[in-house]
Amino acid sequence: MPGTLQAAAKRLCDATGVPRYFVHQCKFEAKMAIIRCNAVMPWQYFRVRRWENAGPLRLVFGCGETRYRGWVGVDCFRGKSVDLLLDLRRKLPFRDGSVESCYSEHFMEHLYPEEVDLHLVEVNRILKPEGIYRVAVPAAIRFAQKYCEGDDSFFALAHPWEPRPFNAVHKIFSWNGQHRTIYDYAQLQHLAKKAGFAAVSESQVNQSSDHNLRIDRNDPQRVAETIYAEFMKA
Repeated sequence: MPGTLQAAAKRLCDATGVPRYFVHQCKFEAKMAIIRCNAVMPWQYFRVRRWENAGPLRLVFGCGETRYRGWVGVDCFRGKSVDLLLDLRRKLPFRDGSVESCYSEHFMEHLYPEEVDLHLVEVNRILKPEGIYRVAVPAAIRFAQKYCEGDDSFFALAHPWEPRPFNAVHKIFSWNGQHRTIYDYAQLQHLAKKAGFAAVSESQVNQSSDHNLRIDRNDPQRVAETIYAEFMKA
């Protein structure tokens, strides 16, 4: 049945000239509205408070299908690894200084610039003093640089499924419209400082000073396409 409805929706879009991405975005925003309503319900409030009072609280934003032991998985899509459904483009329901550390891997590129600004301010707010937000994002500028250098070996490692280096550059910048922001380390540093973080450091895969934050995916393809950085609260 879902496949039949999807096919019918595509035919309707084609017949009326309404872009499919517009329908997809409307559907997504309707889901986000439901999630935002659910987030303010009393049962969600008490769940969050229990986590805050239970001991060290660590949050993974955009956890997807990956389960991180000892971490609370937060995402806008349902899944077995998702403990809390939130629209992460909005304010977070945690109290000031209630979270020990935060982590996200290939999440922030899905936010528009103004949403990134709010997200980082919110993470800085909820972290405890000297708490760390470890961020891993696609190295879009690296792809552009490697393309200009003609470094085919990089693309063979970083995006081996693409037929040409140009296709890899296009994909990392846009990901079929799902990537809204691009980064290099200097931009991450600028955004973190603007959000109020006291210190920013560039990192490498699984080389955090906090052993709890050594949870990066470490397959060679993922490492090649990723920038790692840590933002520390004062």
